[in-house]
Amino acid sequence: MRYLPALAVIALSLGSTHAWEWRGGDDNGGSDSSGSSGSSGFGSGSSGSGFGPGSAGFSIPFGGDFENAERIMIAHGVLASLAFVIFFPFGAISIRLFSFSGFLWFHAIVQALAYLVYIAAFGLGIYMAAQIRRLDEAHPIIGIVLFVLIFFQPFLGYIHHRLFKKYKRRTFWSYAHIWLGRIIITLGIVNGGLGLELANNTRKGEIAYGVVAGVVWVVYVISIFVGESKRRRDRKVAIRAEAEPKRSDSDSNDFNVPGRYA
Repeated sequence: MRYLPALAVIALSLGSTHAWEWRGGDDNGGSDSSGSSGSSGFGSGSSGSGFGPGSAGFSIPFGGDFENAERIMIAHGVLASLAFVIFFPFGAISIRLFSFSGFLWFHAIVQALAYLVYIAAFGLGIYMAAQIRRLDEAHPIIGIVLFVLIFFQPFLGYIHHRLFKKYKRRTFWSYAHIWLGRIIITLGIVNGGLGLELANNTRKGEIAYGVVAGVVWVVYVISIFVGESKRRRDRKVAIRAEAEPKRSDSDSNDFNVPGRYA
């Protein structure tokens, strides 16, 4: 946990490198210097594929307040980076490597915090994409898919835990929860890179995000293998312990038994 402040600073610096660019037009909604009516930006022509005053349903994004638009974009990038590069991976790593009283609650709280952060990032992202009519791009589409998938994770996690307590082994719901989490974290990190590209980020910003996010993902994958190895050892210990007298129910609590995870 001592590394979280440093990682937060990195995420903030990544978000602050975003550079806003309106393609094909100036800040006043005028067309480019060529005056072509087919411009793809905020042109003034009445034809073509661009958004001009003559276009049906035309409205200037963000009411023309592009400084506010940039603030929204930076906030979106920072919050999404915090969610997928810090909190979600950290919560997933904790369930694999940590072993202390109440560690399952710790895992649940960290993941819930990550989801709340992503909800804020998601809301800003959808608002921004709708304003500039980019909801059909890969980045917002993946963001919507992630938002829906994450919604089901707490329910899958609860079912997984209850059945694991009952059967002392993984079930279908266990694998659904575990693998969906792995897909969400990986896809979220990749989508962050797509977001930087869509925002016309600087090359240095993209490299910085790629390096930090890549290192976090590798550490996360390593924790999976380490956790699985630890789980096998714990299972062997549990099998040997079955031959010993069982403790009373009052002494047993799945939330407080070190190593009791799936």
